[in-house]
Amino acid sequence: MSFFSDKLFTRRLALIKIKESDLPVIVDWSQSETACGAYLSPEKYDMEKMRGQIRSGVFWKDLEKMFLVTLKQDGRPIGTIHYWQPTGGQNRVTMALKVALPEERGKGYGTEIQKFLIMHILERHPVEAIEMYTDINNRSQQRCLQKLGFELIESLIYADQQKERIGHLFRLTTERYSSHPIYQFHYE
Repeated sequence: MSFFSDKLFTRRLALIKIKESDLPVIVDWSQSETACGAYLSPEKYDMEKMRGQIRSGVFWKDLEKMFLVTLKQDGRPIGTIHYWQPTGGQNRVTMALKVALPEERGKGYGTEIQKFLIMHILERHPVEAIEMYTDINNRSQQRCLQKLGFELIESLIYADQQKERIGHLFRLTTERYSSHPIYQFHYE
């Protein structure tokens, strides 16, 4: 698979480079409390601004990509995953996942998406760590991150779309990644 592939596939899912035709669903999810769930704040994307960002390549740079996540079986969109290098992030990237359809949560898709994208990033980019923030009450995501080898770095107050949340910062270093069994015995 080439580094700049527009589509990545896991066992059950496809991660597809977002395009203008995906914007109605992505913008709709970004304004929906249901799609964001209890632990994310709606991003409230603006259709025209997003269109401009897609056209200018903002979401498809070396260390920033945003994917629409679809089911391989029927192509139905179920969420998004995005990674980027934060300002002053040196050799780190931050990842954010949204399974927007409540009926698709709890099926292991989040773990599958994150594991695959972690492998993709760390095998193709010279980064030292991947970080994720999670609301302090999002226990299922915390269990997932621990299973994926992330370590709790600190509990903190952070801004989520101008909403103050109490949460955790988790980090997976390349050193930990290279020795963690979940990545050593990957058969998908």
